[in-house]
Amino acid sequence: MKRNSSIDLMKSCAIFFVISVHFLLNSGFYDMTIHSTLAIFWIGIRTILITCVPLFLVATGFLMNRKELSAQYVLGIVPVIISYIGISLLVWGVLSLVGKGSDFSTAINGIFDYSTDSYSWYVEMYLGLYLFIPLLNIIWNYKKEIKNYHLYIVFIASLLTFLPSLLNSFGKVIPDY
Repeated sequence: MKRNSSIDLMKSCAIFFVISVHFLLNSGFYDMTIHSTLAIFWIGIRTILITCVPLFLVATGFLMNRKELSAQYVLGIVPVIISYIGISLLVWGVLSLVGKGSDFSTAINGIFDYSTDSYSWYVEMYLGLYLFIPLLNIIWNYKKEIKNYHLYIVFIASLLTFLPSLLNSFGKVIPDY
């Protein structure tokens, strides 16, 4: 497969943008009052930098534009979930060691509602995108010989729309992105 330098450039920009946005977050930039044209300039720069997540989403969409529904594809989400759980518990453990962590039951509940780690929202968003990609590919590359995709479309659409509003009305139980 031929390497696409446009995707490499997009991901490189996204990485630089992520680092820059976090620099602004941790430098007190968001607490400053706008008193000058220079501050307005930096707000414009921040507006550009905040596109880091959409750039990663576009790159993911492009790189997965040929993915089709299969058992192997659906099982491909397991390593992401295992990594998420492991990293969340690791973050909780480190925070607990320095006296900033919550109790273990809160951490476990936080894994299910994506709140144990402050960046869990990204995993929550990615899981929905990952499950939705085959449907998006079908829509984009319409095929006349659709077999079990109607069932998949109804199942994923229900999973991503109906179930979160039903189950999360008592507290966040499943992803709602």
